[in-house]
Amino acid sequence: MPHPGWYIGKDYSGSGWWVVADKCWWVGPERQSSGCKLRPVLSAGQSARPIACLVLPTYNEAENVRVVLPQIFAGAQRIPSHELHVLVVDDNSPDGTADVVREAMRANSHLHLITGEKRGLGDAYKRGMAHVVEHLGAAVVLEMDADGQHSPALLPDFIRSCAAGERRLVIGSRFIEGAAMPDFGLGRRILSHAGSALVRLCGGLQVSDCTSGYRCFVAELLRRCDFRWLPTRGYSFQTAILFELVRNGAKVVELPLVFAPRLSGESKLKLRDCLEFLSTLAGLVVRRLTRRSAEPLEPEQAKAATASQNTRHGHRGQAL
Repeated sequence: MPHPGWYIGKDYSGSGWWVVADKCWWVGPERQSSGCKLRPVLSAGQSARPIACLVLPTYNEAENVRVVLPQIFAGAQRIPSHELHVLVVDDNSPDGTADVVREAMRANSHLHLITGEKRGLGDAYKRGMAHVVEHLGAAVVLEMDADGQHSPALLPDFIRSCAAGERRLVIGSRFIEGAAMPDFGLGRRILSHAGSALVRLCGGLQVSDCTSGYRCFVAELLRRCDFRWLPTRGYSFQTAILFELVRNGAKVVELPLVFAPRLSGESKLKLRDCLEFLSTLAGLVVRRLTRRSAEPLEPEQAKAATASQNTRHGHRGQAL
């Protein structure tokens, strides 16, 4: 097997493509019409590597992605175990962020883009995670901000650490030895520490940095998560998905992160994000008390839940 849970079989299609079945141990012609994925035939000397895909939500980040995307792919050669891909999830940015990405896609087949209406960071991550698992067949999923505050140089270390154990969730932490927030004032530091302390208290998590947006985890964990209750508007999605991942068996590893200032633009943190965060904390308490064990959704249930949620919000995302 090239990767646990995947099987590359014969070229049934006759078109120079391998049939790749998700979660199957065999492949037949009849599987081609039921969700099997296709991969190019590998030439001599090539090896089948699982995909590690970075989900990069953007809104008015045109200047930043011009800098960040080349930095991300510059580290690809330092990741021998995985094939690095990036999915940009752009909420129809008026500054032309999607156009910048489309131009870069012409020279990079590992760069992908989906667009949609602006529904908040959580909604962008939900759409992005569903896309990389269902359409790109990612084995590892990464989260990172597009504003330059998370160093792309750490990506190889994240993926290496994630692959070193089962069900690992690697977090770039601002609060462990070796980490730093060099250009942030005392007020911002106190706010960040207080937020993580509240999440630990309400969610019962043993994690130093509960609000970090720089993460890496195995995609299989997503299939066990219940996305129906996760907030969609703002940054509290990071808190909720952390709780959900740990509740479903994720083993947390924290690596030190030097949290840098934005390359350009302004922070998108608003008052309503703070209010949603407080609401999410209450939700953590309720789920912690009433859901003692994980009750994962089956894949088809998860798809139906996501589709239902998108219908309620009137979302019409477009994959490009």
